[in-house]
Amino acid sequence: MSSSTRALAYVVWIATTVVWGTTWVVIRIGLEDLSPLVFSASRAALGAVVFLAIATLTAWDRRPGAAEIRFWALVGGPQLGLPYALIFWAEQTISSGLTATLFATFPAFTAVAAHLLLGDEPLSWPKLGGTVLAFVGVAVLVGPATGPGPVPFVPIVAVLVAAASGAMAAVIVRRHGRDTSTLWLTAIQISGAALFLIILAAIFEPRPRVELTARAIASTAYLGIVVTGGCYCGLFWLLKRLDVTLVSMSVGGEATVAVFLGAWILNEPLELRSLLGLSLVVASVAVVSLRAKPAAVTP
Repeated sequence: MSSSTRALAYVVWIATTVVWGTTWVVIRIGLEDLSPLVFSASRAALGAVVFLAIATLTAWDRRPGAAEIRFWALVGGPQLGLPYALIFWAEQTISSGLTATLFATFPAFTAVAAHLLLGDEPLSWPKLGGTVLAFVGVAVLVGPATGPGPVPFVPIVAVLVAAASGAMAAVIVRRHGRDTSTLWLTAIQISGAALFLIILAAIFEPRPRVELTARAIASTAYLGIVVTGGCYCGLFWLLKRLDVTLVSMSVGGEATVAVFLGAWILNEPLELRSLLGLSLVVASVAVVSLRAKPAAVTP
């Protein structure tokens, strides 16, 4: 990889980290007017329409064959759609900052999945230590409650399952997607996720809550176009050029952005316990990413 390409990769990495960090607050805002499955399905469907159009207009000659389209659509369905559904559902109960911090265990799950599925990314001692540290941070966040009311155990588990599912999707892209056009890879997986979520919404939300306010429309448009489309496109581009665990390190920055945005915009409490748990999870991301190697690139 040339020095200019590597520099561009780090610029894209920083940009996607900041933008993705805003996701959690925007989800919480949109949930004021939309039920979670309809909201997440709308986000994915909008992203799919935009990026299918872009891929068709700019990369038609690089479109995958029918078998590869089916494969990535099936990967995108549960591996991307399920995390959407779980995260949107969980944010009805827990804060945007806590959700983002829990999802920042993503690199720990990625390290384990990469060890199992990728021959060139073994589970080294730093990665194993970072994985343990991540779950110590989770224990600090969700241990015995010090405030009123019980710990919302099920939403917390839902976010951890979402992180594990997303990690598996990243490793599958790293293993099988190096020769696939990034635009088509993005568009097909988001389309699969959208279809998956539409089916879930039809089954579990037959009478959804939908209030077409300016807030709901803006939230859906931002998440669908800027985040779902733009950030996933950036993610898949990065996964072809950098070590998958290094790419996943961005979630530490995303969680930090989310925690402070949640406190500023949504008045979510910024307690010592929350900051300690966040610090441990972010530290785990850094430790997991030690000695990460750049991926081989197919032009």
